[in-house]
Amino acid sequence: MKNLFRLPFDARKGVVICGAYGMSNAGDDAILAAVTASLRRLDRELPITVVCRHPKRVARACGAAAVGRMNAIGWLRAMGRSRLFILGGGGLLQDVTSRRSLWYYLALLRAAKAMGCATQLYGVGAGPILHDREQMWTANTLNRYADVITVRDGASLAVLKSWGVRGSKRLLAADPVLGAEAAPAERERKAGFVLRHWPEVWSHVPDFAQAARYVWERYHLPPVFLCLAPEDRRVIGDVCALLDGVPYTVSADAKRAGRMSLVVSMRLHGLIFALTGGAPAAGVSYDPKVDAFCTEAGLPMIALEDVTGDDLQELIDLAMHLDGEHLSAAARTLRAREQTNINAAAQLLAGE
Repeated sequence: MKNLFRLPFDARKGVVICGAYGMSNAGDDAILAAVTASLRRLDRELPITVVCRHPKRVARACGAAAVGRMNAIGWLRAMGRSRLFILGGGGLLQDVTSRRSLWYYLALLRAAKAMGCATQLYGVGAGPILHDREQMWTANTLNRYADVITVRDGASLAVLKSWGVRGSKRLLAADPVLGAEAAPAERERKAGFVLRHWPEVWSHVPDFAQAARYVWERYHLPPVFLCLAPEDRRVIGDVCALLDGVPYTVSADAKRAGRMSLVVSMRLHGLIFALTGGAPAAGVSYDPKVDAFCTEAGLPMIALEDVTGDDLQELIDLAMHLDGEHLSAAARTLRAREQTNINAAAQLLAGE
């Protein structure tokens, strides 16, 4: 691999990006859009290649070249002529949804370094990794093959430390979507609910239906169920089936979360879209990344396993009384911190 398709570093130009892209997930799509926009601000002519599923669709959406995840010749060629390999953003360093995806992402990191790229994990989350062997392998791979790791929250920074990842590589940043400029829009007098397909969610379908009915009867906000990924449609449908007499709607426009008068979200990027748009929000946590974001943004939160209909009503009341200046200050702080991602990339592109 060392001599295959490789150009000298000074003759290279461009970036290869790999993450959970091309899977019809609105959060991951927003991450890719934010990362490519930040890179374009560095250099409008910078060649960008995305390793993803459905490369034709991704190429049209982000205006970059794209190669399939299993097209090894394609991404090796791109690595051999690029200066920087970016892994992320998103929750790639975990084995809860799939151990194979963790192995895949770390294998590409090794390949990129072997092909002569500078390497960065960009605005990623770390953990949970449930298996000790995978934790040790991940730490060893990152210590050997990652030049810089920018993470999206302090909890991920602590997780990397606990795994034994060297401190000189770890930088605190924020989710790339927090750096994207939100287009000004008129506030909608509606309440957004972002649910996620997850094993424990099914026993709480009546609780979410009670919460949706509550925002309509108490605050006169019609509920809007924002679908961020195709697999979420089933749980949304089950909740909506219990809403006789409530004027609900379902929308695939995830960024509407930022225009809502209230957002209750299981998904991280439902909360991020809300915060960047200035919408009061509350989290229902199924994963440590939701806990971490709510803590850093100062948003009320409840764990999914603890959910009852009455608890969701109390959570909604807390969110409805959030101070607008508090939300703006949290967004400004996280947006400023997010710049660490692109600053690190700029240094690596410059060969520093």
